[in-house]
Amino acid sequence: MEWALWRCVGSKTTTRATRTLQPHWDRSMPSSFDSVTPSFFQRRLPEGKCDLIFKVAFGSNSAGARDLAVSRMTVWRWRNGQATIPKSVLDKLGDRLQTKVEEAHAAQNKLRDILALPPKPPRPLSGCCAGRHRKIKKLPVTKEEWAALGY
Repeated sequence: MEWALWRCVGSKTTTRATRTLQPHWDRSMPSSFDSVTPSFFQRRLPEGKCDLIFKVAFGSNSAGARDLAVSRMTVWRWRNGQATIPKSVLDKLGDRLQTKVEEAHAAQNKLRDILALPPKPPRPLSGCCAGRHRKIKKLPVTKEEWAALGY
């Protein structure tokens, strides 16, 4: 008969027995996947009413504090609804958000203009390949073009 170190069910002492015993780990212990401590990236407080406004307008509490000439903690309190936001700050936030909207629209128009441009032609070949020309790849569109390819 082999002897092993096991813990008896309900007992805090270890005994040497092999019958009706349980291994030394408890089933009542929490799983390693369910951490007791919250994740480092998890929010500790629920999102405040003005959180999105400050995030879009400034990006961080520090940037907001620099622009508004207040402490980071004051911006945090405003952002999370812990303190009332002064009217002058609300006006400045409105102006800042309007500027961001205008910038976003300008960027969107610029992207639309870039996408509307035709593709650049291939560069001219040089050296020993100068006499040969590249065929520009074109995907078939009509049924006749597909049929010419054998589809």
